[in-house]
Amino acid sequence: MDECAFFEVRRLLSKNLSPEEVKSHLLKRGFLESDVELAIEKAAIDLRVERVDEEKVMAKRFLTKELLDRIGYGFVSHPFLNILFSFTGASYFIIGLINGLRTVLSLVYSSYMREFSKVHILNKSSISRAGIIYGFSFLIMSFAVVLGSPLLYSLAFLAGALGVVAHGELYVTFMRSHLKKERMGAFLSKISIYGVIITIVSLLISGFVMDLFPRAGKDITFTLFGTAFNFTIYGYLISFEITAFAFILSGFILSRMKQKTTPTDVKLSSFAREFWTRWKIHSKFFVRNKVVVLLVLTSIITGIVQVLGNSFYGIFIYNNFKDQFLGGFLNVAIVFAIAVLAAFVGPWITRKLQDKIGVSPMLVFGTLLTAMLPLSLVFNPHLLVVAIAAALSIVGASILGMAQGFFTKRLLSDTERQVYFSFIGLAVAIPLLVLTPIGAYFAHAYSLQLLFKILICLLVFAATPLYFVIVLLYERNLEKVF
Repeated sequence: MDECAFFEVRRLLSKNLSPEEVKSHLLKRGFLESDVELAIEKAAIDLRVERVDEEKVMAKRFLTKELLDRIGYGFVSHPFLNILFSFTGASYFIIGLINGLRTVLSLVYSSYMREFSKVHILNKSSISRAGIIYGFSFLIMSFAVVLGSPLLYSLAFLAGALGVVAHGELYVTFMRSHLKKERMGAFLSKISIYGVIITIVSLLISGFVMDLFPRAGKDITFTLFGTAFNFTIYGYLISFEITAFAFILSGFILSRMKQKTTPTDVKLSSFAREFWTRWKIHSKFFVRNKVVVLLVLTSIITGIVQVLGNSFYGIFIYNNFKDQFLGGFLNVAIVFAIAVLAAFVGPWITRKLQDKIGVSPMLVFGTLLTAMLPLSLVFNPHLLVVAIAAALSIVGASILGMAQGFFTKRLLSDTERQVYFSFIGLAVAIPLLVLTPIGAYFAHAYSLQLLFKILICLLVFAATPLYFVIVLLYERNLEKVF
């Protein structure tokens, strides 16, 4: 076999040319047909082996990244972030305001990146850099707690919004496009199951560490070679640093992966004008279509409840139970570990309920379940009751999320649905930006319990009637069909 023919065949096949194209190309250049056929056969085998080896290496890197991400999510979960935010001296108003801003930034950036990826091939470095920034934001937040600086903590907390997006839809899309499910291996293919276990264990360990080495620190003294050493350990610094290094290393691992597709040589910032133009074109859709208006209103209400609830549930549980049961942070960890488990089984429960009782009754049931956590915090603040209520609230949120998807699919055309999911983040961003600080003000000026009562009223007396109207529209639509 002609070695020159082999190297040429290998080079051309590596460029994704078909064997027929390679053969035709080389025959025109004067290579013997027998040499070309032998070279194609050998090169194809070599490339297939190399591709399998590359996929194994990539699967190991994705697995390592997933493990690091799950550890990071567990060690400094969202409730812990807000408790530590309060340790900087930030008021409830500032905590609620910054959480609202972070949510809005995440929604806008997510929508922007989604639209950008529709017309351009996204460079993986954008995802990996955002992940690394996410990691560094935790280091900065830990220093902010030490310094007692709400401003520094707020800036780092907002910067973390980029990382939330990078570790969400963009990363999942990148992984699925680069690694087939059959090549993932037993552990990675079931990471949704193992990931929940890793997150829960990390959450509990973090809670234990932060209680073992409390906010004021714990002095450690030991003697080595006749010399006494004395230093102070802070539990939250340990948890923050583990989380920071987990996400930084995760982003670095992603940066070392080979991107199969050639990214578009276009800066993210250059897409801003086109994105704004698209939004101006489609924004009328969100105010002229009555079904969409109702869906947006329910999204705004549930969004406000979610943002304000997530901002203060952990703080309330920590403050109320820090001198009871297992200690402040570990109590919070147990409550939200149960909630994480409920989030995993929530979709399964939702599907079973839909089959048994239908969508309409399930909406009422889901809304009431979502209100269980604030309800228990107001009227029966006992840790066991709160833990069960947290799990039920997560299941309720899963039901409401399913309902949104169900009615969007049934009441909107394919084109309308694409527009809706592309820009729903922007449609709810401004109302959230305005209404979240109002709720935070009530928490600051009055009490968290008053805020929780408001959240209950929003779910029961605002969201539920709107869902009933959507159900009526759906049933009327069915009557027209039949």
